[in-house]
Amino acid sequence: GQNINDMRVVADDIEYQLNELSSIDRANLDLADNRPEIQLRFDRQLMSYFGISMASVISELSAFQKEVTSGINFKQDNEEYEITITSDDESEKTIDDLRKLPIPADNGEHFNLEQITDILYSEGTSSINRVNQDRQVEVRYRFASEITDSKSFLAAARDEVDQIVNAIEIPSGIAVEVVHDETDLSEFYFLIAVAFILIYMILASVFESLINPFIIMFTIPLAAIGSLWAIIFTGQSLLNANTMLGFLILLGIVVNNGIILIDYTRILRQRGFRQSRALVVAGLARVRPILITAITTIIALFPLAMGKAEYVTQIASPFAITVIGGLTLSTLFTLVFIPTVYALIENTLQWLAGLNWKLKLTQFVILIGGSIIIYFEVESLIWKFALFFVLLFLTPGTIYFMLRSLRQANAKLIPENEPIKISIKNLYKIYDLPGRFRREWEKGKLISQQSGNGFYEGLKKNWADRTWPMLLWGFLFYYIYMYLESKFWVFILVHLFYFWTLHIVNYYLNEFDLQEKKLFRVLPKILQWSIPAVNLAYFFLDWDKLVLTIIIAFVWYFSLVIYTTSHRIIHQQININRIKGRFAGLRTRFYRLVQMIPVLGNRKVPFCAVEGVSLEIGRGMFGLLGPNGAGKTTLMRMICGVLDQNYGTIRINNIDTRLQREELQGLIGYLPQEFGTYENMTAEEFLHYQAIIKNILDVDERTKRVNYVLSAVHLDESRDKKIGSFSGGMKQRIGIAQTLLHLPRILVVDEPTAGLDPRERIRFRNLLVDLSRERVVIFSTHIIEDVASSCDKVAVMGKGRIRYLGHPRKMADLANGKVWQFDVSPEKFEEVREKYSIIHHTRIGNKIRARCLSVQEPEFPGVVSVKPTLEDSYLYIAGKDIKATEAENEN
Repeated sequence: GQNINDMRVVADDIEYQLNELSSIDRANLDLADNRPEIQLRFDRQLMSYFGISMASVISELSAFQKEVTSGINFKQDNEEYEITITSDDESEKTIDDLRKLPIPADNGEHFNLEQITDILYSEGTSSINRVNQDRQVEVRYRFASEITDSKSFLAAARDEVDQIVNAIEIPSGIAVEVVHDETDLSEFYFLIAVAFILIYMILASVFESLINPFIIMFTIPLAAIGSLWAIIFTGQSLLNANTMLGFLILLGIVVNNGIILIDYTRILRQRGFRQSRALVVAGLARVRPILITAITTIIALFPLAMGKAEYVTQIASPFAITVIGGLTLSTLFTLVFIPTVYALIENTLQWLAGLNWKLKLTQFVILIGGSIIIYFEVESLIWKFALFFVLLFLTPGTIYFMLRSLRQANAKLIPENEPIKISIKNLYKIYDLPGRFRREWEKGKLISQQSGNGFYEGLKKNWADRTWPMLLWGFLFYYIYMYLESKFWVFILVHLFYFWTLHIVNYYLNEFDLQEKKLFRVLPKILQWSIPAVNLAYFFLDWDKLVLTIIIAFVWYFSLVIYTTSHRIIHQQININRIKGRFAGLRTRFYRLVQMIPVLGNRKVPFCAVEGVSLEIGRGMFGLLGPNGAGKTTLMRMICGVLDQNYGTIRINNIDTRLQREELQGLIGYLPQEFGTYENMTAEEFLHYQAIIKNILDVDERTKRVNYVLSAVHLDESRDKKIGSFSGGMKQRIGIAQTLLHLPRILVVDEPTAGLDPRERIRFRNLLVDLSRERVVIFSTHIIEDVASSCDKVAVMGKGRIRYLGHPRKMADLANGKVWQFDVSPEKFEEVREKYSIIHHTRIGNKIRARCLSVQEPEFPGVVSVKPTLEDSYLYIAGKDIKATEAENEN
């Protein structure tokens, strides 16, 4: 009709009556709320007196708006475009500007708009739908699910809607049309469910298993997610016959990748491969056919998805986009997600098999009870399936979490009469290691290169012979800059195009050995900085927004500066704390700013703190000797479970510390190099407090334990003194006392004698020797005397490796024939120091007597070989001061 107010009244009446029907799930009115507007009521007599025509008023009002519809359409081929006129004036118009708007008269004079019209404030609809110049208001309704499931119920419900509309009194000038939507997708839902069941049955019969098909079917929800993303990103309709048809066909395609991967994994498991090894080998062997199959299908559907003809965009394009999105995501996730699910389900089944019957029965009861509640209380079939899967995974997951959370230190894990033995094999600790995905990717490349027939190696061999990288570059250029109309996706994809351009340029320069030529050597850098400028110019010309372009330019080039500076710091190994020259302070602050920015600037370089350490530790004193930064503290923290190792195993009486870390904590006491105490407490109060924290709650037992540890560390007489009055050695003994509270059988102390005077150091060494009679004591230091006088076995570490492992007395014999003594004049001493490793020297009259470490006999008169000390052997083993020339002579 024409009268929007009367139409709203009728529409509200229909909406109300529809919502009252039991067959209607919901009904809503498709009419926007009113918004403020201005109405102009012209004085016709006054306009006639001034000689102002309505055409002049309309012309000036049209020019007053920033954008005006011309009413003219432009046709090109089969497309028709509406022509609008846009003003370049960026200033905002106000009501005062409208009042003062000049209107020309026939005699050339100008009159303000407010002189010929009344300006009224009112309200009106924000948008008006028109059909053949008539206004249209829609009332949309949806039947309940039980109505749409039955054709007879649906027909009766539609008749009921028709009767309601026929009974309404409709004012003259208004027409009501009832349109029953015949688009019923319920049959598609049924067909998808049937296809899902049939695929599972076929896979179960072929694999002769109920679990493997279940794993493979996980590709279907992945495909559904990919299809949903593709439909949303391309602006297609989500629920229509074409997308449903595409998804139905997709069901049979996406499971192929899972079949290829899981089938070969199953074959390898039957041949005796371990689970992880079978998955890795199957992935390497099947990644190429999986990718090639998916890529060829996707490329074949791309022309269909990009077509612009009307029948293509309505029929073929939704179908192709659904398949492309689902196949792309499912293929990428199949290579990662399906092996993960395979390992997860297999490990879960093994874990369930190891549970006691009570926990199994509890989970079974929860699953049955929860399934019954979901079946009877939830009406929607989709929600029933969703909640059932949540229950299926949440029940064992909750039990597993509870069992893991309730794990605690168990000192009785190893019987008291069984001697403690720590076995360490091939232990590695690497800080700032790249992520798991990158490590596995590099590992796969290495394996393929070694085998010579893998996917990566084949790609490398045939790269130069194939033109697909350049063809892909050309396709991206056309698709991004010429085909795409969405400004958002153009902005996103130009970054992909940027990185791909730099990648193929660098590759072909390496492939054809063009790096030596100056022009080609600087070409990647020129492109790195110039392509963003070209893209920025394109953004400005396309968007016509200067401020936004400037912001993007700043972010883009700032990121480039940060990235290139970080790359320079790493590859040139710049020490930002030792920068010299002009503007050194400014450069240092800038470099620190770069390293503070994550991802782009803060690029971590892996550092191996412990490398390939293998040793065995039994009862007694075991010493770790080495300079600062040798890896002693890292090794001890891994033994205590404070840090995780990257590779290798640590076993205590054949119990893996990673599998039962919490239980083994009851056997270990750890005293770090620096620890805190409450210095306003007395020694006895502090130990009672620590005992309560260690869950020793019985008063008599706690008092007995505190008295024992105070006696063990020889602090009986100082129990009532405040810790703040203790010397450094006494504080170290308090630290040992608090680690002994739970009676550990393994005691780990990290450089406890550092900073102590000789008397306190001797006392503390004797204390550790006394404690080692009943337990394992691991003692790290860089003081030779501490090890020589107290340790039964010693390991010398240097740069993360074990340089020596054995008895301290035998270590001194390793430097026999390598320690020399001679006298030299002061004038030649500096020359000698540059050539040889001087251990120490002293002045004897007008000569300097030097003691040096050298593989070969120094060429000096009067040089004699002397018996090495333990310190000489330590310097020789660690190799800290041995010159490269001596190492070459030794080789």
